[in-house]
Amino acid sequence: MRITAITILLLSLCVSCGNQNKKGKHPSSEKDISLKSNWRITSTTDWVNNQGLLNVESIVHDTSNQVFYASNGENYGLGTDGFISKITKDGTLQELKWIEGLNRPTGMAIRDSLLYVADVNALIVINTKKGTVVERFLEPVTNSGLNDVAINEMGEVYVSASFVHSIFKLKEGKLILWAKDEERLKWANGLVATNKEVIVAGLDMSTIDSDSRHIDSIQLNPSIKDFDGLVPDGNDGFFVTTVENSGFYHINKQMQVTKIMEDAAYFGDLEFDRANKTIYIPRGNRKTNEFYITVCTMEEWSDTKNR
Repeated sequence: MRITAITILLLSLCVSCGNQNKKGKHPSSEKDISLKSNWRITSTTDWVNNQGLLNVESIVHDTSNQVFYASNGENYGLGTDGFISKITKDGTLQELKWIEGLNRPTGMAIRDSLLYVADVNALIVINTKKGTVVERFLEPVTNSGLNDVAINEMGEVYVSASFVHSIFKLKEGKLILWAKDEERLKWANGLVATNKEVIVAGLDMSTIDSDSRHIDSIQLNPSIKDFDGLVPDGNDGFFVTTVENSGFYHINKQMQVTKIMEDAAYFGDLEFDRANKTIYIPRGNRKTNEFYITVCTMEEWSDTKNR
């Protein structure tokens, strides 16, 4: 979720009451990219533009059913306008409002035919085979701003809470406050969870030891801030998107940052299919009311290849 002052104001008010191809700009030259990143885009295609997506925020791939789920909604707050769309593996909109009547769903994660969705004040669980909400876990702290979801290899579920600079964990049938830090977890947003650590991208990036819950800051070169999406690249690095001055970046294992794409449309919470070297990014432009999924085919350079 893109956290802005307007978003916070809207939340407080709420609580109180055919495919089109586009090319993003590549501000770094191929030479510049090769110095820091071993990934670059070879082609882009936009899915389901002008087909009803609304402020599309996050996308996740259901490998069992070979479909994608995308979260949508009007404004971040309580209500019934939020919905999740189902998109086929070739980019066809299968069902605009596959799940509807939600608040404003944002980040998602999937495991064993269950789709976990951050929905403002609750973590909801959807049975993907039945297409129904089967569980709802309320936030343990009021007005916490649930944002993203991550699940590690052991099946442990973590949720970022942007407004209270915290990470919640699903334990014994309820969400609990697992980690909190006003500075290092400020505006906690994108999450990656392993059995050893939870990596958090908010205003800055941090890592939390799963056992001790000790929090360390991650230093980036050059520094970038205000993250939205975060996914591993499979080689100790990450693909990320940012909120303000929205863009798509790669961070290599030395924590060096390369901007890969930017343009007038925002970049949401992304998904990476490493086997097919493909990135899926929810995008949109509120001024023109265009919302879509950008699919980026990536090329990975070998460290030994002559660039």
